[in-house]
Amino acid sequence: MTKKSNATIYDIAREANVSPSMVSRVYNQKPGVSRAKRELIEGLLEKYNYVPDEFARSLKKQRTKCIGIIVSDVCNPFFARILYGCNQIAEKNGYLVFSYETHDVPEIEMKFLNLLAEQKMEAIILLGGESGWVRIDEEYYNCVKRIAKSTPVITMGCMECENVCNVITDEGRAMRTLIEYLIGLGHKNFLFLGGLLNSRSYEDKAEQFSVMMRRYGIPEEKSVINTCGYEKERAYQEMRRILREEERPTAVIVVNEIVAIGAIRAIKEMHLNIPEDISIVCFDNSFISESITPRLTTVGCNYEKFAQRLTYTALDAINEPDYYLIKKTEIIESIFVIRDSVKSYN
Repeated sequence: MTKKSNATIYDIAREANVSPSMVSRVYNQKPGVSRAKRELIEGLLEKYNYVPDEFARSLKKQRTKCIGIIVSDVCNPFFARILYGCNQIAEKNGYLVFSYETHDVPEIEMKFLNLLAEQKMEAIILLGGESGWVRIDEEYYNCVKRIAKSTPVITMGCMECENVCNVITDEGRAMRTLIEYLIGLGHKNFLFLGGLLNSRSYEDKAEQFSVMMRRYGIPEEKSVINTCGYEKERAYQEMRRILREEERPTAVIVVNEIVAIGAIRAIKEMHLNIPEDISIVCFDNSFISESITPRLTTVGCNYEKFAQRLTYTALDAINEPDYYLIKKTEIIESIFVIRDSVKSYN
């Protein structure tokens, strides 16, 4: 009888430069793997005489085949598109998704975290919410830490916690892309509008905004940051105030499309034109950027890829309990789309 080797699925995945879940798909003869990758992995499986641990395989028979997703705001197109993508991928892999909305209330998020753990979800994905804050509440952190001991948790933030994996976008690089584009068109008077302090996504953007302003020698009075949150009505009020009371910026960088709607309304009500009088750019790049007039120049994530990485990271963590030990924070690069809302400034 051929003796089983001590090689693990991690060893094979590392040597083949693929994810553990891909090794599992090849071993179990499931589709979705290219011919070249399949032949490479099959060769390594044969080389190491790989056989999964029988105890682990017996545990798999008790699976619920369910993934829980907690989303901060399903009305936000950014989260809605990622939630949709996660649902599609989970379904293709034989998983049922249970999703709950928190409205960015930490107490509600903790309630649903506990509920999903009690319902024996095999993994929990956090879309927004407390896990995306720079300074995380201690009670919330302890809640996630406790649940993650038995249930893998995947976030869109940078939460450093055992058995928690993070998949994020590079917000700093996205901000640099927008500013370099605007600087190249001659803009020298900037407003960064929207966001909340302690939000990691916002603070990464704001930090790079300040760095880039200093790099290009833009004085403080011409590089204004207005942290007015994420609601369009508040953005509308702040944009009107700025246009009435301060030197008018030539370029407005908006934290997301919801805030952009409020800002554009204020600009138009002040009888100014976009982009003739003011150029405007924003983040996210959902259907709103394409549909609004003028169509918005944006930096946004690849929604399909983001959803894929969140969901397949969850599946990898389900299949391999120690996956988080080899999984580093994964960064999804942004996509820059030039439309009609920017013009050169002389």
